[in-house]
Amino acid sequence: MQTLFALLDKARVSMRAIAAFCLCCMALVTGTDVVGRLMGSPVFGSEEIVTMLAVFVVGLSLPDAHAQRSHIGVEIFVRYMPRALRRALRLVTNATALVLFAIVTWRMADYGLTMRESGVRSMNLQLPEYLVVFVLAFGFLIFTLHLLRDVLELFNPNPAKGTE
Repeated sequence: MQTLFALLDKARVSMRAIAAFCLCCMALVTGTDVVGRLMGSPVFGSEEIVTMLAVFVVGLSLPDAHAQRSHIGVEIFVRYMPRALRRALRLVTNATALVLFAIVTWRMADYGLTMRESGVRSMNLQLPEYLVVFVLAFGFLIFTLHLLRDVLELFNPNPAKGTE
């Protein structure tokens, strides 16, 4: 199980690096488009490119945001709860999120397959949009696996990391 968790962490770190690269590309494309517009020659399809890169950034950075606990929490209330109640609350929220994002992952993958079969392409550049949906589904899959790991660690009597 620890090998699977180590692979999951490697995937998360790699996804974070790709998301950072996509974010830099978004800035580069946007800046080039703005300068190009001032000179009368904007970047063709820049809106499509930036939109797709934004989806990549969100989808690929979600697992890292969860692992770093950089999402919004209500710590001011949870901090004063007894330890057992905090663990129960954490179990309920993580299990609920696990079920929700497992369904979202499944439906995103199914939607990507439907888009691929129908041949949906972007308006200007004619890029296959199903690839963007598959990248987002992959990001949700890794996020879901991180949620599963969190739920499993709550049942471990000797957790590797103290997150309570």
